[in-house]
Amino acid sequence: MNVFYGSQDRTILSHIDITVNTAEFSISNKIKEMKEKVALRNQQFNQYVNEKNNAQLSELYTEDALIFPPKQPAVQGKEKISDFFGAVFNQGINKGDFSTREISIEGNFAYEAGNYLLFAGEGQLVAQGHYMYVWKYIDGEWYIHQDIWND
Repeated sequence: MNVFYGSQDRTILSHIDITVNTAEFSISNKIKEMKEKVALRNQQFNQYVNEKNNAQLSELYTEDALIFPPKQPAVQGKEKISDFFGAVFNQGINKGDFSTREISIEGNFAYEAGNYLLFAGEGQLVAQGHYMYVWKYIDGEWYIHQDIWND
């Protein structure tokens, strides 16, 4: 009666434990990979701000993205977002520093909170604050779907 008790229970539990651990490892790796992709996109964001490249910057957004600039109406769609950033660059913004504080990922969406600094001229700080991005995973790439910030 006790001959199979230990081995059967352990075999079943070991199999379940291994399956759960493998799934957790796989999910953990996927989240790590996604966070690395979001970090890369943020590097691109900084680069395009520093280059004053509003066209490339808008390519980091979904087609129907929404941005919520402080004290201004919301802007929707890549073309209008490109125009918005073009106007920002025309006002003298020539460097940005955006840094992530936290990222959480839920399925095909990621939520990022961070801090930013904006500079004009010879390194003059003109704005600083916090931002929140909602990222959307589309066809193997992360795009900003919603963007809100304060100053």
